[in-house]
Amino acid sequence: MAGAAASVELPGIVQQYVRAAKNAVEAGFDGVEIHAANGYLLDQFLSSSTNRRLDEYGETVANRARLLLDVVRAVSNEHGLAYLHLVNPVLAAVADGRVPDPRPMRLLELVRKLFRGPLILAGGFGLDTAEGWLEQGRADLIAFGRAFIANPDLPKRFRLRAPLNADDPATYYGGGEKGYTDYPTLEQDAGEQPMPCVDKRWR
Repeated sequence: MAGAAASVELPGIVQQYVRAAKNAVEAGFDGVEIHAANGYLLDQFLSSSTNRRLDEYGETVANRARLLLDVVRAVSNEHGLAYLHLVNPVLAAVADGRVPDPRPMRLLELVRKLFRGPLILAGGFGLDTAEGWLEQGRADLIAFGRAFIANPDLPKRFRLRAPLNADDPATYYGGGEKGYTDYPTLEQDAGEQPMPCVDKRWR
């Protein structure tokens, strides 16, 4: 029964990803990123703790990865991946106050060895660690999320090796502007420009 349901439901889900990608391109985007992490649907299929299926989409690693690979093939349509974007398992754990697990690091090294396209890493990087990992060839690009939220002029701060604003996780996902649009630039800190002013008229 589960196999029959999967044969009907999951191809439809794959087509939803295809439609979303086409809509994005038609709207003017240069490309789309297939997000398979952070507890979303594709990640739920990949994880043995959430995927309890007993059909061709569950149990084994190959089966749990089937939906993701179906989506990748359907969305990329043989054009290949522009890049692969992973979270650094070591630095991300340290940044969150956790002890890093050595197993994801071994996986990261395997991915770097097998994947031939550009590899982007994110998660817990600072300027020095980003430069170090790039120099060691562990990645081709480094992405910044939290640091960019807290520092709207992050490239300039890196260039000048200026101190960074600390991000405030308590404001994440709050639904308002606090913690997203109210961090000052270097010029605002120095009093050379007015501080951020949020226009709430749109509400």
